[in-house]
Amino acid sequence: MDCWIAMFVIAVSWCEHLPYGNTGALLALEGTILGCVVPYMLGKLLLERPGMREESVRRLIILVAVASVLAMPEFFLKWNPYIHFWSHFFPGQFQFTQYRRGFGRLGGPYNGAEQAGMVLLMTLILAFWLRGVRRRERRPLKYGMFIVVSLLVTILMTQSRGPWIGLIVGLFVASIGRARRPIRRAVLVFGLLLFVGVPLHSQYMDYLRTAKAEVGSETQTAQYRQLMLDNYVPVAKLGGAWGWGNMFPVIQGQTSIDNEFLLIWVTAGYVGLTALILIFVEAIISLGLLGMKARSYQDRYLTFSLLGIVIGMAVCLYTVWLSAQDYQLFFIIAGWSQSIRLAKAADLQPGVETVNDGLPQAVGLQVYT
Repeated sequence: MDCWIAMFVIAVSWCEHLPYGNTGALLALEGTILGCVVPYMLGKLLLERPGMREESVRRLIILVAVASVLAMPEFFLKWNPYIHFWSHFFPGQFQFTQYRRGFGRLGGPYNGAEQAGMVLLMTLILAFWLRGVRRRERRPLKYGMFIVVSLLVTILMTQSRGPWIGLIVGLFVASIGRARRPIRRAVLVFGLLLFVGVPLHSQYMDYLRTAKAEVGSETQTAQYRQLMLDNYVPVAKLGGAWGWGNMFPVIQGQTSIDNEFLLIWVTAGYVGLTALILIFVEAIISLGLLGMKARSYQDRYLTFSLLGIVIGMAVCLYTVWLSAQDYQLFFIIAGWSQSIRLAKAADLQPGVETVNDGLPQAVGLQVYT
C-alpha cells in the first residue's frame, strides 16, 4: 500500500507542474501530504495501539453525531448554520445550499451534501460495529441507538443517492462479519450485489437516455453525470500519463467532474488513476483475507466493517469526488486496513461480549448463514 500512496502523491502533485510550474507542484504536494499521507500514517501507525481502536472510533462517532445534530436545521431553513455562524468571525464564507423535494440538502460543516453523505457513510458503519461489541465493565458507545438514529436521519437529509447506495452496499458487506458461516454469507452477499445491482444499473442507464428531467431533479443530475462520462473520457485519454492538472479543457460547460475516478484520470492521468485503483484493490484484498483468518468475533466484524466502508466508498465515488473531511477519513481507513492486529485466541477476548448492534438483517439470510 505504501508504494501506491507514494505513486498517488507524486501523480497528483506533478500534474500541477504542467499548468502552474514548480510553485503549483509544491503547493499540490503540500496539500496532498497533509490530506492523504498524514491521515494514512495516522491510521496505519496509531489506531491499532493498545486501547486506541475502540476509543478512536467512539470519539469519531460522537463528534460526527454532534456535528450532525447541529446541522439538521439546514434541511428545513435552507441555509447552512455553520456558515452563518462562522461568517461573523471570518467574513467571506460561502456555501450554497442545494434544494431537492422542497427541502435543503444538508451539507453541515463539510464541503457539500455529497461530502457530508460520505463522512456519514463511513461513520455509520463504524457505529454499527462499535454497538456490536460491549465490554462487561462499560459500554464503548453510550446512548448508541440515539446516536445511530441521528446519523441515519442526517444522511437521509443530505438527499445524496451515491452515499445512500454506498451505505447499503457497505452494510451488506459488514454483515458478513456477524455471520456464523462467513464464507456462505459472503457468497450470498456478493452474489446478490452482482445479480441484482448490475441489471438495475443497466435499466437505470436506459431510462436516463429517454427521460425528461426537471431542473434540479435527481434525473437531471444523473443525466449530467452520464453526459460527463461521454465528454471527459476522450479528454482523459488525451491527457496521457500525467493528465491535464486542474486546467483541463471544459466540455459543454461541465466544470464539475462528479466522479472521483474520472476526475483523477483527467487531472493526474493514467498514473494517478492506476494508483487510486491499486489503493482500493489492496485494501479490499487485505481486509478480505484478514476477515477470513480472524478467529474472534470482534476482529472479524471489524475487518468486514472496514471492507464494507472501502467497497461502499468505491461505489459512492462513481458519482462524486473526494474532498475536505471525507478525503482525510478515507485515507485513515486505508491506513488502518494495513495494520489490523488479529487476536490469537479462537474465542472472544476476556471481558468482551457480543450483542445485537441493531443492524437489520433479512431473516432468511440470518438463518442460512
